[in-house]
Amino acid sequence: MSLRPFVLLLAFLFTSGAAVADVQGEASPDRRANVRTQLAAEYFRFGRYAVAIDEANKAIEADSKYSPAYTMLGLIYAEIKDDAKAKQNFQEALRLSPDDSDANHNYGWFLCEHGQMQEGLGYYDRALGNPLYETPEKTALNAGQCALKNNDTDTARRYFERALQYRANYTPATYQLAELGLKTKDYVTAKRYALVLKKTTQPSAALTWLNLRIERGLGNSDGVTRYAQELRKQFPDSLETTKLAAGQYE
Repeated sequence: MSLRPFVLLLAFLFTSGAAVADVQGEASPDRRANVRTQLAAEYFRFGRYAVAIDEANKAIEADSKYSPAYTMLGLIYAEIKDDAKAKQNFQEALRLSPDDSDANHNYGWFLCEHGQMQEGLGYYDRALGNPLYETPEKTALNAGQCALKNNDTDTARRYFERALQYRANYTPATYQLAELGLKTKDYVTAKRYALVLKKTTQPSAALTWLNLRIERGLGNSDGVTRYAQELRKQFPDSLETTKLAAGQYE
């Protein structure tokens, strides 16, 4: 992974007069905390976890009530599998800002990842309850995936459909609904969403494989043959082609 974009970003931040003033303590506490948290996020993105933790802690030193810094620490500790500290920081972020949609989303994700699906869905719902939330479709998508982990296909479907209400033709949600149709043997609905994907996304091995399995479920041998030929010809080295050769359709 190239670090050049990261280096350039840091160079920009620290050559910007405002950023230098913020970090050196010439700005308001919350502004300094904001800059430190952004730096923590960048270090986190590039796997520099110790430095990211240090920057997030410096954000808290600047403003102990700046909840995004605690959310950032929660994400970092979750990544390095320190679950106790992750939970502690997520909860502190929510204590300070109980209606913060990002904090609710991230804690919901953490809980779902640790098998607490129903509790996690509650935090996703709190995130979605904010009418000013900028990315509700992503939270609805995650909530649907969380419900699937609990084998609750009806709830998962409602969340995926809700994601499409927030953002029409949102590809990840459309794909999940097609896959859900396959899972529940509702092949007509699966095909309907697959047709949307065909119109709104580029051809891929995953989409071809999806269509092949739908045609197989519908009992359409001609369709299976057509998509199998497409998969072998256009995506010969894909995992999906390997699954086709092995007859692994599930």
